Amino acid sequence: MEPDFELVREIVEREGRLCRFCLGSLIGGKLGAIPNAVKGAALERTLELSGVGLEGPCAICDDLIGGSLEELVERALRLLSGVEYSSLKAGVKLPPWLIEREDRLRAKYNPPNMVSVKLTLIKWLDLVLSAETGAPIEKDPDILVTFDLALKDVELKINPVFIYGRYRKLERGISQSRRKCPYCGGRGCEKCNWTGKIAEGSVEGMIGEVMKEFFESEDYVLHGAGREDVDARMLGRGRPFVMEMVNPRKRRADLKKIEEEINTRWRGKVEVLDLRYSSREEVRRLKEGSPEVRKLYRALVEVDGFVTEDDLKRVERALTGAVIRQRTPKRVAWRRADLVRVRRVYEVKTKKLDERTFEMTVLCDGGLYVKELISGDDGRTTPSVAEVLGKKAFCRELDVLEVLGH
Repeated sequence: MEPDFELVREIVEREGRLCRFCLGSLIGGKLGAIPNAVKGAALERTLELSGVGLEGPCAICDDLIGGSLEELVERALRLLSGVEYSSLKAGVKLPPWLIEREDRLRAKYNPPNMVSVKLTLIKWLDLVLSAETGAPIEKDPDILVTFDLALKDVELKINPVFIYGRYRKLERGISQSRRKCPYCGGRGCEKCNWTGKIAEGSVEGMIGEVMKEFFESEDYVLHGAGREDVDARMLGRGRPFVMEMVNPRKRRADLKKIEEEINTRWRGKVEVLDLRYSSREEVRRLKEGSPEVRKLYRALVEVDGFVTEDDLKRVERALTGAVIRQRTPKRVAWRRADLVRVRRVYEVKTKKLDERTFEMTVLCDGGLYVKELISGDDGRTTPSVAEVLGKKAFCRELDVLEVLGH
């Protein structure tokens, strides 16, 4: 079906010249598979041959599009030249005044098949980018190339790369997440390389800094299946995690080499295993599934007074299979909602070490605070070791032996 030439002619005669992109938008719905801008160029020539005056700037975009697009495409290709990707998509930002002109014209003439100038530009730029780079256009691309015609600039939004693995923390005193930079308070400065965070002394930093080198990323974020305390070790097969590489210039790397580099650089402190490529969906599953995961802990418990073998048998009987009600512990109440969590302990085993201390292994639901299971946290956790024994008890050391279910 041919575009309504008489309506287009009337609009141009009354409003003034329209560039090929704005003409293509005016007749857009009738173009089928042919790009609007191509049909717009043909219509522009048809109008010229029919005697319609085509002088002056475009009545919608004021020739902003034609005057900027070629330079912006060249800039986009230069930016893309140093980045790895397998798919692209174009995005467009237009100045408000251009959109207002477009809306007024639509309201005044109601062209039956008109599409937005923005959509016309996106489709055209998709074709150009794909032709110039050889990369396919996809809805969820490796890179979104945004052409900002208001600022006459181009921005690359590079989708993250996600790496799944398990980490083992072999030394106490290492946090899971990076700390705020003490020099800038998290705002970003030269000391923290403008990230706002300090990498040293954290699992996230130790693993992330190595991965950052391989993927040439701007930053990284560790998503863990729960977390252990700073003074607790993470042993066994390790805790599942996904590392999100932010704005990576490389999308593929040798994960075995990354694994070897991390384990060599941080030998005796942190190590990783089972690295593979992951996805945002797996991050969501990791976070949502964390409370349902079971965890096996080993705790070194110290009691105020003496502890007997009979006392330990009592602890095992009372806590194995017990439903634990925990109000948010006082030590984390400043950063956690004050609520009562219900978790189950599946098995408790004990081993006396001396008159005041014993080792306790606990298989329980994820999200249970084991230190408070021991101390009772002044009655905020019930039942507890302290409650069963009728005397004060505290956790001297804690290790996570296994995270089960991931």
